Amino acid sequence: MRKPPIFITVLFACTTLLGCAALASMVRPVYGLLAAVAAVALLLLALGQNIWYRKEAQALYDDVFRDNQSAAGSVISRVDIPAAIFDANGRILWENKAMRALYTGKDIKQALPALELPIPQKTLLAERNGRSFSVTNMHIKRKNAKMRPLTFQYWIDRTEALHYSRLYEEQMPTVAIISVDNYEDLASNEQFRRNAVLTEVEKQVKEFVQSIEGVYRRYENAKFYVLFEAKRLAELEKKRFPLLDAVRGIDTGTNQSVTLSIAVGAAERMIASDEAARESMELALGRGGDQAVVKKGANFVFYGGNKMVTTRYSRVKIRLFSRALRQLIENADQVFVMGHKNSDMDCVGAALGVMRCAVHVNCKAAYLVLDAPNITIRAALDAMRANKIYHERVITPEQAHALMRSDAVLVVVDTQRATTVMDKALYERAGKTVIIDHHRRPVDALPNPTLSYLEAGASSACEIVTEVVQYFDDAVKPTTFECGALLTGITLDTKRFVFNVGARTFEAASYLKRNGADNSAVKMMFQDDMAVYRERTRVVQSALIMEKGIAISTCPDGMTDAQLIAAQAADELITIRDISAAFVLAAVNGVVMISGRSTGVISVQLILEKLGGGGHMTVAGAQVKNATIDEAIEQLTAAIQSYLQEADIK
Repeated sequence: MRKPPIFITVLFACTTLLGCAALASMVRPVYGLLAAVAAVALLLLALGQNIWYRKEAQALYDDVFRDNQSAAGSVISRVDIPAAIFDANGRILWENKAMRALYTGKDIKQALPALELPIPQKTLLAERNGRSFSVTNMHIKRKNAKMRPLTFQYWIDRTEALHYSRLYEEQMPTVAIISVDNYEDLASNEQFRRNAVLTEVEKQVKEFVQSIEGVYRRYENAKFYVLFEAKRLAELEKKRFPLLDAVRGIDTGTNQSVTLSIAVGAAERMIASDEAARESMELALGRGGDQAVVKKGANFVFYGGNKMVTTRYSRVKIRLFSRALRQLIENADQVFVMGHKNSDMDCVGAALGVMRCAVHVNCKAAYLVLDAPNITIRAALDAMRANKIYHERVITPEQAHALMRSDAVLVVVDTQRATTVMDKALYERAGKTVIIDHHRRPVDALPNPTLSYLEAGASSACEIVTEVVQYFDDAVKPTTFECGALLTGITLDTKRFVFNVGARTFEAASYLKRNGADNSAVKMMFQDDMAVYRERTRVVQSALIMEKGIAISTCPDGMTDAQLIAAQAADELITIRDISAAFVLAAVNGVVMISGRSTGVISVQLILEKLGGGGHMTVAGAQVKNATIDEAIEQLTAAIQSYLQEADIK
């Protein structure tokens, strides 16, 4: 149907009206009037024709729509894709043949319990009749807004696609690295049966790899590279990597057992799996070895690690680190040393030792960064204030930010966690960074240090720094106060040489004594106020004893120095007979702080890692945010039960 020239007609009529007006003014009015009537009639005729055209066009469009609607309805009814229309209550008003074959009911909620009404989610996954579907919902717009809302829904069968996706995931190559992590310790012993032990280790690895239908290659003396299918990983995790226990029974000819570190990387691409496995190995060794670490995506999962970490006896590593540290400090104009929040004597003593090294190489701008002092370091700070050597060297984090230049060296002692370091922004600003720590490596470790020495087998940061001082330069002579502070730090973390003590711990203490460390000064640094002693006694008395000799206690609300008292109360609880582990909770500024201590039978580190904490097997801590004391106790109890079940402690 051809559209009439309405625009031309209207233009002609308007022109005629203007001509009529001119004619009426110049000739005779009657002729103008007659011409005007004719023009109006022509205009009305044109408008009427346009209205008629619109009605005819609408009728034609309606016919086309009805024809296509019928065709679309026929197609949807016959196509092999389940489809339905339902109302806001979930009542099915219409469904096609495929939908009736899939579901014969009239309530869509029965077929899809997860469906949200009256406004359903756009897409969701569903299982029906042994098949997997992707379900899509579309809101139907209606002319009258008062009419009940309707939803059109169709189901796309994803069964085959998901099958091949799962098959791909199950057969995806997974990388594992296996390493005898105490090989150097064993090899240093003349009684070590090297060939026999390595042969037996490889035999155990071969049987392990065959059990998961994988392949392996040995490289270096005691390291193995393993490939296996991802579907086997769940089995290994369920069994908690039995190879860790199997190798401990190997006779080494020494009083040490063989321990392994197993690192697994699971990713979508081989190169990513290899990188993840290497990151896992670094983390496993940083945590002391004798455990398996699995990295999936961005998450790490830990297995094993229930045994006490033994001290590594290689002097080469500490000697090389000391030389590298000296080169770094000699080329720096500024050296800043800081530890963790709420610094203790292990942190302060280690920092003073590093500062002595910096001063020895004539670094005039060597600073100790401390935040708000607490009662545990009060005696040391008083002694430092009385000594002019330290007057201008102890600064706050704010002062450090103002002084630090881009080429400054920052040394972090007694922590490697981003969440506990005194000032993370200061770490990020420093030109070069160094980390010295004795804790097991956490997931949230400070990134990309220029230099690091992480020894989970050391008793304390002060023990490591004492060795650094000895190898830094033979002429380094720490002051009597610095030797006392270092010895105090060792004494603090070993609980007066009771826990986590090795031969090198006593060697470090002997060096400090020879250089002037005073036992009476150390004892003075451990003295408590009477109020603190009384509060600590209250907390110890209120402890409840769980199964396996695990004690839990809490600090009352409003207690001054609650975090300090919690740590001291936990220390005292494990000195009581039949208590193998102790946890003391304290609410500090809206955060529940947990101090964990153990005699060595139970790993408080593995328990508190479940709450986001960490530390050592015998000394650990955690912070529980957005929770009350009672809620934190529930979380702690659940973590303890989970640990006891996983570790199978009798």
